[in-house]
Amino acid sequence: MKTNKIVTLFAALCLVTGLAGCGGSNNNSESNTASTNNAETTDSSNTTTNKTNANTTTNTTTDNAAATTTDKKLEISSIQGTWASPLPDPAGNGAKMINEKFNVDLKSQFVPYDEYANKLPVVMAAGDLPDMIGMEGVDANFVKWAKQGAFLPLNDYIDKYDAIKNIPKSVWDAVTVDGKIYAIPNYFPAKYGKKPIIRKDWLDNLGLSMPTSYDELKKVAIAFAKNDPDKDGKNDTLGLGLAKSIVYGAWMGAEWDSGWYNKNDKGQLIPGNISEGFKKQVTLLRDLYKEGAISKDWAVTKSADARKDFFAGKIGIYYEQPYDISETRFKQLKETNPTAELAVIPPFTQDDGQQGFTGLPGYYELHSLNANLKDDPDKIDRILEMINYFMTFIPVDQRNDQNPEFDWQHGGVGKGYNMENGVALDIDGAFSEMPETYLGIRYWAPTDEDTQPAMVLQDPFTKSFVQSAVDLLKNTKTYLDPVNRVHSDLLYAKVSELDQTVAEHTTKMIVGQESIEDWDKMVQEYLSKGGQDIIDQVNQLLDKDGIAGEWK
Repeated sequence: MKTNKIVTLFAALCLVTGLAGCGGSNNNSESNTASTNNAETTDSSNTTTNKTNANTTTNTTTDNAAATTTDKKLEISSIQGTWASPLPDPAGNGAKMINEKFNVDLKSQFVPYDEYANKLPVVMAAGDLPDMIGMEGVDANFVKWAKQGAFLPLNDYIDKYDAIKNIPKSVWDAVTVDGKIYAIPNYFPAKYGKKPIIRKDWLDNLGLSMPTSYDELKKVAIAFAKNDPDKDGKNDTLGLGLAKSIVYGAWMGAEWDSGWYNKNDKGQLIPGNISEGFKKQVTLLRDLYKEGAISKDWAVTKSADARKDFFAGKIGIYYEQPYDISETRFKQLKETNPTAELAVIPPFTQDDGQQGFTGLPGYYELHSLNANLKDDPDKIDRILEMINYFMTFIPVDQRNDQNPEFDWQHGGVGKGYNMENGVALDIDGAFSEMPETYLGIRYWAPTDEDTQPAMVLQDPFTKSFVQSAVDLLKNTKTYLDPVNRVHSDLLYAKVSELDQTVAEHTTKMIVGQESIEDWDKMVQEYLSKGGQDIIDQVNQLLDKDGIAGEWK
């Protein structure tokens, strides 16, 4: 992720709550859009077009898109980032289908996300903005541009559209500045980010139970490293996968990760990476490092390499998600380790009695409208009509060639997708054939469970893991971090540097170059360099808006 707030909204979540597939690669139009074929956020190399990102309104009509269009043809321009490769053709068949259905002349500009953080500010500074502006998330620039009047406030429009108006308040808060809604967010399930997963067959081989505490986790991880859990007679396994910047660490619930859950002596919410809970995690990692249960080279290891080692059968505990995932990796693990079994480690019971994981913000990507559209109500309505259409939920079992809406959105069988074993699979690289590509909108699900991620999978091993994870998470609490719902300029400006300082100290503590007893000293450094100012401002904003962390 490329911008400062995405340090808060996404980097912190990638490191802690596991925003889908950070560092992965995918081509799964469960994401409903080329721009979410994202190596950072979605994580699937299979090409399932079943859009398990969904919307609150079941789509049963076959022509609800064009029903309200007028006779007046409107030119509509847009710019958005994308992970799609090759880039969609602005004049592709999918664009032509949209033009015909909605009576528009769509002018789309796609920019690779690797370049978008640099490209978009240039476009914004030039002043001649397109009608629709896509962003990967809320960051300092989004707030600045909203306050400068670049974006159209949407409060007076959204209630006209059934799918859009059902976006929950917790998500609207994230795109609200000074009481005005400045973007329409894309759905992403709060429950289904990265979770700790374990080789259950290794537990069984060693006669061990699923860990329920850090003491038990320590014993299991050390046993995985020393007691030949795969029974191949070789000393070639590690207990837990760890990568630089402590990705993903050993967080086993909200109390121990870097989200804003814990409080200081003043009763203020504080960032998790300076909390006593995080200290407990770092202490465990230090002990595992001493025992050889994590790689000696972890501090210079990329998360993608740690994940590769897990799926190669070399590591017993790592992190994966039950959503937008790579079936290829799971199939490779099963092919090389036929007895492999995977399970999510349930969250540990916290000191306060709670038990659950920190959730994702509930969205990924957003679309703002040019403020100059205020004098063109017809164009506003046409754009929102299109967004509402693509956001309208189609149940997973209706995402096939028998559903005219789904078939149209995906460009038709043999063009944008094929049917295999009752599942719609994207044709690799066929982004330009699919109308869904061009607006970059996801279905909005009534609940995360309605995404039914196992239904869109083909591989039995992957499917079994995903369903077991979904079943566990259905009855597991999710903590919604309130900081995702406020906008602190101090947080945007300073948090990246402060988090880097914490990462450097905690890395040294794990490898023994600093003592864990210096934890309080590190915290004081964080606070004195601007961290306390951030904490003060964030808590003031939360109090002012009446926002608090909550369990769902």
